[in-house]
Amino acid sequence: MKASKFWIALLAIGLTVTTVYGQQFHLSGTLQNMHLWRGLQVADGGVLAADVNVGFFNDGLKVGLWGGTDLTGDYKEFDYYLSYSVSGFTVAVWDICNYSPSLPFSKNIFNYNKYSTTHFLDLSVAYDFGAVSKIPLRLSWATIFAGRDLNVAGNNRYSTFVYGEYSLFRNEQWQVDLGLGGTFAFNRASADGSANFYGNDCVNQISLKTTYNLHIGRFALPIFAHAMWNPDLKDGYLQVGVNLFAF
Repeated sequence: MKASKFWIALLAIGLTVTTVYGQQFHLSGTLQNMHLWRGLQVADGGVLAADVNVGFFNDGLKVGLWGGTDLTGDYKEFDYYLSYSVSGFTVAVWDICNYSPSLPFSKNIFNYNKYSTTHFLDLSVAYDFGAVSKIPLRLSWATIFAGRDLNVAGNNRYSTFVYGEYSLFRNEQWQVDLGLGGTFAFNRASADGSANFYGNDCVNQISLKTTYNLHIGRFALPIFAHAMWNPDLKDGYLQVGVNLFAF
């Protein structure tokens, strides 16, 4: 897989755009009791995560890094991403690298061999109806197109996660969101249903998330609680956390 050359090319483009159009830098950090992602519990201990990105064209285009680790070192993740947003639409490419010690993949962050890499590349498209109307609905589609998402024949499964989220309540302090997500694969691994990166082809996420915007002096500290159910795994999780800072 030529993903490393792909990201080097993107970096070169980003540096060129920086010199021509200028940029805005952003940094944020989150502390939470676990890490949940697309119906899955990725880490079950306290997790500290950070995001740093550079925005161009009034933040329409962003190039960034996202990383997270739990307090015991059992979970480690380091991602690269590129996103572009306009009129409610967002298109993003993520290179996701979970190199936690327990995973049976190479811990070499520069290894992009599809049979041993810990990377996978994810392409997503999202639309926020609230950007152009009063409808507080957000829809997204994400497909893994390369990396560690192989079927028994060694071909990519193109596992896909589709998600919708609706804000039930909003004011200056509170926001309550209800979400529903499901998964399938374009290139199924087998006929028994266990055919994609996330598990079976089914609804795998039901979410109820509440956020409170806590203000301490001139500082804002959004606190959130996220209840998530996975009907496929028959599991449920309650995540709580705080957005420590955002610049």
